[in-house]
Amino acid sequence: MKDLLKILLLEDNVNDAELIQRFLSKENLNCEFSLAINKRTYVEALNLFQPTVILSDHSLPQFDSEEAFIIARKKFPDIPFIMVTGSVSEEFAAEMIKMGVDDYVLKDRMARLPAAITKAVQRRRAEKEKREAEQKVKQSETNLRTIFETTSEGFILLDTHARILTFNNKATDYAPFVKKDFQIGQSIYDFVEDSRQEIFKKNIEKSLRGESIQYDRFYEMENGQIFWIDFYVTPVIEAGAVTGICIAARDITEKKRIEQEREFDRNNLKALINNTNDLMWSVDREFRLITSNNAFDKMVVALSGSKVEKGDSVFPKGFSKEQLDRFKEYYMRAFAGQSFTELEYTEFPYELWSEISYYPIYHENTVIGAACFSRDITLRKKAEKEITDYRNALDQSAIVSITDEKGIIKHVNNNFCRISGYTAAELLDQDHRIVNLGYHSKAFIKNLWATITNGKIWRGELCNKAKNGALYWVDATIVPFLNDKGKPVQYVGISNDITEKKTMEQKLTAQKIEEQKKIARAIIIAQEKERNYIGQELHDNINQILASAKMYLEMMGSKKREIKESVKYPMELISNSIEEIRLLCRELVTPRKNIDLEELVQALIAKFEENTGIKAILYFSISKNILHDDLRLNIYRIVQEQLNNIAKHADAKNVSISIQANQGIVTAIVEDDGKGFDVNKKRKGIGISNMINRIESFNGEITIASSAGKGCKTEIHIPY
Repeated sequence: MKDLLKILLLEDNVNDAELIQRFLSKENLNCEFSLAINKRTYVEALNLFQPTVILSDHSLPQFDSEEAFIIARKKFPDIPFIMVTGSVSEEFAAEMIKMGVDDYVLKDRMARLPAAITKAVQRRRAEKEKREAEQKVKQSETNLRTIFETTSEGFILLDTHARILTFNNKATDYAPFVKKDFQIGQSIYDFVEDSRQEIFKKNIEKSLRGESIQYDRFYEMENGQIFWIDFYVTPVIEAGAVTGICIAARDITEKKRIEQEREFDRNNLKALINNTNDLMWSVDREFRLITSNNAFDKMVVALSGSKVEKGDSVFPKGFSKEQLDRFKEYYMRAFAGQSFTELEYTEFPYELWSEISYYPIYHENTVIGAACFSRDITLRKKAEKEITDYRNALDQSAIVSITDEKGIIKHVNNNFCRISGYTAAELLDQDHRIVNLGYHSKAFIKNLWATITNGKIWRGELCNKAKNGALYWVDATIVPFLNDKGKPVQYVGISNDITEKKTMEQKLTAQKIEEQKKIARAIIIAQEKERNYIGQELHDNINQILASAKMYLEMMGSKKREIKESVKYPMELISNSIEEIRLLCRELVTPRKNIDLEELVQALIAKFEENTGIKAILYFSISKNILHDDLRLNIYRIVQEQLNNIAKHADAKNVSISIQANQGIVTAIVEDDGKGFDVNKKRKGIGISNMINRIESFNGEITIASSAGKGCKTEIHIPY
């Protein structure tokens, strides 16, 4: 053995202790020794020396090997204990081995001591490793049970007679649809309406033949509310045979509402927990039983109906020829000096997986028999299979990834590779930033990590980017797997593809916005018509009335001198009113067809300069007939609104206006050298809001840049 062997010798005879040390040193064992001569020094050495193996004489003053073994097992159950003594009876040696002593060696048969030490150390180490492995399996099973119970889908597992074996918590949410509570052992047909019994029975029969069936149906509640449920009926196959049926159900009401189809296959995890018992027995080279423990005796009685006595054949009466041949081969290998472990499966008297270890028993240098240890690993084998089945079910129905505690990807399934476009080799040892689009905010990602690192399950929607640059959406559940201290050691992500759903939502939102813009454009057109109507009424009706009134006053004044002086001022007021109405009509009335945008804006600028004294310059570069009349009129009103704002608030001296069309975009820029304003400050008027509404109704954009003392620049971009 290459590892250091720390050997505690419990021996009151110093000469015998020295002989043992010399003998073992000559055998090229890497040894370190500690000698205890009584109970006190023995207990001290156990605590301070921490031996790898204990070699104990049987009889010491006021102390013996049996008491020494009991003390060692209580404190250090994994340390091999070997009796090295002058002479003991076979019965006593057998009793000590029953108690758990690893071996015994007579002092006049020291040749087999090195092998006994090596085998005992290896056996104890193997047993410790097995316990640790079983603990990991149990922890994994607990974690998978958490996933099973927290999944958003309902599961019901049936036997081949359509009786309910088990169901998860989510399945109980669907009980109101069938108006009954699920009960284990009850027939699934009890929950199916009479009108659907026949078709449901056919689906069950198909599944029992190995087929998988998917269908959806609706349930109408007493209040008239409709729920759609998607069902997936799959056979549970073990060893090539159908042993049950799994029914998975999920609420797809929302999917039906937005006319989407999603598939999600599931299987269920069922934990089967059994107690385990270790069997221990030894056999001589004639296949006769040397000794056995109670667990072995019980197993033999269960197999054959009677106990195997010491000296009788070790093979139970119920063994088949194939079993006899197989076990004889195992014993013969041990008789040949091999130490090995085999797995054994039987269905009688009940389903049982055993892990059986065989070790040769030496007398001097001769193998005289075999020592055997059997451990029931049925629970572990079933757990391993259930874990595999559950993982296979997840791989079939969902997008799955597993990362370590730092978020490094350690496993992805085919669905993950398919939707992301990456191979598994490209994804492994990366983190999820490889598919991160950057769509979500830092606060969103920080909240996600804070949730799962605190051991809590996170659920939400994520937008990712595939290898080819395409976006895809997933409805994700991230489950942290915790160690015995409650700290995450890995994270399992289970997701469903909801890209179609999100695309539909975006389309619906875009359609609503477009409809609102159409309404806004219709309102603007109606406003223009109203402006034209009011302007025409003022010009053709009110002005005519005022002109008639003025003409009548003139006639009255021409006849009588005293009246002429009295009506002079009213006539001036009427003349001013007529002129104001004419000016107002020019602003209100614009042509509805064949609009010359440049001419309108030039006229607007001329009036602006006349009324304000502010110098304005126009840069116009748009070919005729490339813009429709509604857009031309809209641009005119936007420029008109901005000039009104400048006249009222800017205190400017110069204004420049640029209107150009290039590559499908009309760009209008109005810039002044006035006093400017804080663009972030809340505005009291509605002028700028009116401009924004007009621009957005034509799918345009506006930017306003201004600050105190630096004027204002308004830039507008509208597609045509």
